[in-house]
Amino acid sequence: MELTDRFTVPADSAKVWALFWDLPRIAGLLPGCESVEAIDDRHYRAHIAQKVGPFKVSMDLDIEVLEYEVEKRVVVKGGGHDRFGNRLSLNRIALELAPADGGGTDISYSMEFNLYGRMATLGSSVVKRKAEDMRVEFTRAIIEELAR
Repeated sequence: MELTDRFTVPADSAKVWALFWDLPRIAGLLPGCESVEAIDDRHYRAHIAQKVGPFKVSMDLDIEVLEYEVEKRVVVKGGGHDRFGNRLSLNRIALELAPADGGGTDISYSMEFNLYGRMATLGSSVVKRKAEDMRVEFTRAIIEELAR
């Protein structure tokens, strides 16, 4: 499954980049993300808790930074599982920043992921709807945070 978004914020790329590397701040903007911690400069662990259909999911995710160019691009992958056998595979998450026409910064992101276990039995329409709700909420939170 894939989620993408592109939007413009009235902040320069340095401010946007700083937001994405401020782990407690970005964790507070990600729907369902309860914490993010750095293991080292390329590895992170996040804890998420979310309700998807009738299931409550709570899992740790291991995240690895594959590539980055300061104030321009970052690509990560990762995954995790819960104690009930649900598994989330984050195949690729890419974030790109570019100067916007007229000022500010264009932000685009894409996330390719797969779900396995009981959550996968919900069907793609339920999962897509939940993922789309989370995308909208995340984008709104970023815009609001950078407007401060």
